[in-house]
Amino acid sequence: MEELKHLATWVKEQHAPEYILTWLLNQPGIWWSNGEVYQAALQKSGKRLKEYVKSSKQSGLFQGMADKIVNDESWDQIAISLARIIAAYQEELGKLQDQNRLRIVRKPVSNDQNASSDDAWSAIGLQQPLPDPDSLTGQ
Repeated sequence: MEELKHLATWVKEQHAPEYILTWLLNQPGIWWSNGEVYQAALQKSGKRLKEYVKSSKQSGLFQGMADKIVNDESWDQIAISLARIIAAYQEELGKLQDQNRLRIVRKPVSNDQNASSDDAWSAIGLQQPLPDPDSLTGQ
């Protein structure tokens, strides 16, 4: 048990920003455009991220890690990293959507040779927006 405490202390001392970034990636509000984490990343606001982390109801060990990140530049760097991850995710998501659209277009809509081009395009629907998260839970 003493080894575990030592390891936890070492992680807290050496890798607090990485741990906090990983924790933020697991927050449900990160992928909603009106979520606090998403907005903080979009604005590259370390201050806003810090407030979010500090106000979360997490264990003492977690809060201890957050307390180890003392300068604003470190929080800003976490926000910038988070923004880059979100941008990469959105880019990859767009690529997958494009591939799916191409796959649908290549499928024959009908064996009828007289099918109009409107019928061919009707197979491609506009993507419906994601539902708004529950205002109470954020999910």
